[in-house]
Amino acid sequence: MRYSANLNVIVKAIEKATARMSRDFIELENLQTNPASAMKFSQACYNKVKQTLAEDFMKLRPDYNLIFSDGQKVIQRQNAEYSYVIFPVDGFDNLTRSSHDFTVAVALEHINEQGQKEAISVAINKLVGNELYYCEKGYGAFLNNRRIRVSKRSASDGMIIASEDQNFFNSDAFEEKKIKNYSQRTYGCRTLEAAYLASSRLEMAMFKNQNTELLKPFLLLVKEAGGKISENEKFILASN
Repeated sequence: MRYSANLNVIVKAIEKATARMSRDFIELENLQTNPASAMKFSQACYNKVKQTLAEDFMKLRPDYNLIFSDGQKVIQRQNAEYSYVIFPVDGFDNLTRSSHDFTVAVALEHINEQGQKEAISVAINKLVGNELYYCEKGYGAFLNNRRIRVSKRSASDGMIIASEDQNFFNSDAFEEKKIKNYSQRTYGCRTLEAAYLASSRLEMAMFKNQNTELLKPFLLLVKEAGGKISENEKFILASN
């Protein structure tokens, strides 16, 4: 898939922001015996990524607003049609502990004719492993220029389910799926779980329906890979 102008801006900004993260990650591996130093170094890494992304987007898209996962907002234009939703580092605790399961993720949202926000472009970069997941609305989902689809495994084939709440497996939403043969995973990085579901590494991912407004745009990747999204008061369920 060739990048559109919107997706190209996102990907180039992520590449620039993460240019030094591989070296930073190696340094973090050496700091694990000193938790205070590891936390301080991780926070500095987070701040560098955040600053680089903010500077690039404000320069290249001066009419787009920026919404960061830590709650900060940069309003460049009131009532802007477009906004970037930015996770400078999703899975920050994993980064601090030099675990591979973290991402830098950006989604572009647009306010449609009905006045509703909808994601139109998504990029999720798993730095360790050099995996770039991306999609645009209506054009499918990709991993490093390779088209990806959700798994075809059924409820009886031994499904892998990512869940951040053990109570999910005792819920009506889970009982309705009639899944008997499964194993559970916890990654501590929600955008990575969405990416793994889209690329057939998982069959299902459950997210608590709390503070998920910034996560929802990234579920476009699951939809473009052929997955399904359902939601109730307690859970958001993404599945194949």
